Amino acid sequence: MILAESALELIPNEVWKHPSVVKHASSKGKKVSEILLDRSYHHSAMLKLKDADKRGRPDIVHFSLLEATSSPLYMRGLMEIYVHTIADEVIKLGKYVRLPKTYFRFEGLMEKLFKERKILSSDNETLLEMKERSFKELISEIKPSITIGLSRLGERNNFERVAKELSKYDKPVFVVGGFPRGHFSQSITSNFDKLYSCHELPLEAHVVIARIVYEFEKQLDDIK
Repeated sequence: MILAESALELIPNEVWKHPSVVKHASSKGKKVSEILLDRSYHHSAMLKLKDADKRGRPDIVHFSLLEATSSPLYMRGLMEIYVHTIADEVIKLGKYVRLPKTYFRFEGLMEKLFKERKILSSDNETLLEMKERSFKELISEIKPSITIGLSRLGERNNFERVAKELSKYDKPVFVVGGFPRGHFSQSITSNFDKLYSCHELPLEAHVVIARIVYEFEKQLDDIK
């Protein structure tokens, strides 16, 4: 699973001096360069940013990862999870990672990851690792047998049929947008083999993940 163009990033330097950013960083006791961009706090600052509508929603990543890592597919070691950010950073989750349930703790964990680039367990296992990667570079690294994107702009289908198609391949990848509104950019969709729309409503990322993962699990004897 790849959560692509995710709205997860540190405060970009062009708004470091904005009053809302300075105030929020001060309240956290951190530098402005060390905190996550979050529309809840930085809405006025974000008005100046390019593609502002797709940015500043780390909570979407939190919800999506909780959904994915709580699934039997992941808990049994059968799904790798990547987060590709809008700033071309890629987070790879290790196996059996248990993320914080509360957003406050998740926020702190992500800020630490941006700073240290790797989070290790008490026994020195890699839980989270961040590297600079474009989406294209990530796909080249994974070398999937098929890459299917899920978007309202895709060919009409349903979750069950898409899961059946994914299950036919040895190393399938499905991609969900990690942003609040809009659509995948062309630099993302150009790497898809297929693009499907599984519902007439604009479902949130964590709902899409829950449904496609559940349907995929039904295809696998290991999960039943």
